[in-house]
Amino acid sequence: MLRTIRFSLFAGIILFLAAASARADSFSISLDTSPLSGTQDIVFGLTDGGVLDNNTVTLSAFTFGGGGAVGSPDLLGTTGATGDLTTGITLDDSSFIVLFSQQFNPGSLLSFVLTTTNNSDGVTPDAFSMSICSADLTICYSDDQSTGALLVLNLPGGALSSSDFTLNGAGAQNLQAPLVVAPEPAGLLLLTGGLLGCLLMKKARVVSG
Repeated sequence: MLRTIRFSLFAGIILFLAAASARADSFSISLDTSPLSGTQDIVFGLTDGGVLDNNTVTLSAFTFGGGGAVGSPDLLGTTGATGDLTTGITLDDSSFIVLFSQQFNPGSLLSFVLTTTNNSDGVTPDAFSMSICSADLTICYSDDQSTGALLVLNLPGGALSSSDFTLNGAGAQNLQAPLVVAPEPAGLLLLTGGLLGCLLMKKARVVSG
């Protein structure tokens, strides 16, 4: 009986952690920026698709591979973004379009962690985007010049995976290396924990039987 209680308690804790992790999805983003020279501008955007699908995107753990952030951020006339490239950035969809822009000196590799909620009203999802542009914002390094975005992520509800990202090349601007998107290890660990919890609960039922 005591063993059954211990199994059930342990399984419950693991399943709670796994459920908590499902509220947000985290991915590591990296891009070889060695072809770039001189000060550049990185632009993040969050577009509100509807009043019911409220989402928040956080960007953290920025590294520049020898480069670094320059100056202060610019919200380009919008509201809903806080932070900077040094401390981390939070975007929310409190307004229809949220934009964050800050200059940086590129090094060998730009990387950061993207964590986002994923709520949707089932009609028009919120959408996150990332662009890298010249310092005066006249040239964006993307093969999709209609948006200028290197990366786009719609938030249609449900769990996200790396395949949900739209990655645009930038061969026309000699930025040949693609963005690399990978799930954060912590999320994978909690997912594994959730599966383990299910197995433990099944074992607990067998023991109690």
